[in-house]
Amino acid sequence: MNTNRRLILKPAMTYGVIIALVMIILAVLGWILGEESAKWLKWISWPAYFAVLYYCLKNWRDQHNGGYLLYKQAFGAGVLFMFFASIIFAFYNVIYLTWIDPESINRIIDEAEELYYQQGMSDEQVEMAMTWFSKMNSPGMQFFSAIFGTTLIGVILSLIVSFFIKKARDPYQQAMSELENHKEE
Repeated sequence: MNTNRRLILKPAMTYGVIIALVMIILAVLGWILGEESAKWLKWISWPAYFAVLYYCLKNWRDQHNGGYLLYKQAFGAGVLFMFFASIIFAFYNVIYLTWIDPESINRIIDEAEELYYQQGMSDEQVEMAMTWFSKMNSPGMQFFSAIFGTTLIGVILSLIVSFFIKKARDPYQQAMSELENHKEE
């Protein structure tokens, strides 16, 4: 069991880097276009994350797992890939919010305040929400929020992608393989 964990860590880090690069490219695209919170960018991001996670899991299944993968293995690997991606993305996010575009936090706060008023919240409710929202936008909180949020997205996507990636072994071939491995020991 321990060797299985070690066997997945290196590919998980590699695939995490690939996923993080796609996430960062999409974030930079939004920043360059000045539309970090645009809905169209979110509609592009989800299929992109799905596709890159599918690619990474399929590649891992075929190259590192003998072409076979159970649903629970695919799910666990997908979450692990996204967890490593979330760490890299969190570092990018803190660098972006702290040094590249520190004014983006103010824009996000202003958009949230406007949204709260549009939802019909009272001035007191908006003020209380904005106080809480401002506290949550420190670099440290942004770092952990990015890790949590991206990993949560990874859980959701892994539940779906794993369904398409799973590929069970033929029970007869698996039994024969286990018999051969047992004889060698």
